[in-house]
Amino acid sequence: MTGAPDLDATTAEEFVAYLDDLDRAEKPRTPEQIWRAAYREEQRQKRVVGYQPDLFGGDPVTHFRRHRPAPDFPRPAIESLEAKLARIEGDRAATFGPGRADRPTFLTDEEKAVIINGAANWLHIRQRVRIVDGPGPVDPQYGPYRFIGREGVVWRLCSSVFADRCYVFLDPVGAERAEKIVFVELRDIAPAM
Repeated sequence: MTGAPDLDATTAEEFVAYLDDLDRAEKPRTPEQIWRAAYREEQRQKRVVGYQPDLFGGDPVTHFRRHRPAPDFPRPAIESLEAKLARIEGDRAATFGPGRADRPTFLTDEEKAVIINGAANWLHIRQRVRIVDGPGPVDPQYGPYRFIGREGVVWRLCSSVFADRCYVFLDPVGAERAEKIVFVELRDIAPAM
């Protein structure tokens, strides 16, 4: 023998059960995970006004608060179908909408580094931000362009692969009931005051 004590069957089963319990136990949560859960619950509580039970045994009705409307911003005019067909002829990237002279569609590594370094001073989880710009839309009513002017908090920072982007938990507007967490480029957000 190697000098290790012999375990009887019940002790071995208890040990295996103990290891199984450790595997099933909830892992320690990070401060960011704890904050996200608390913030999500706080926002849910703000949206819900109350519950009304059904008198005939049906599901209760949830009443939601109406929030202030989304901020207005100048939307670009939608181009005509003929102009769009002429513009996209032979262009493989045409689905991304018309290009903008003031905003390149794809950034170089140097431009990304400048944006990331510029945001390093203020960008952190829980930071209040406002979406100030967006990619050129195919239709301004849809896509990320419709979130311009909205405020929220930085929900999650991305890995080094997407270091020039982050997730933003938007404040509800109008009759929104569901939470909105959007993936936004750092060049499109600014700290909210």
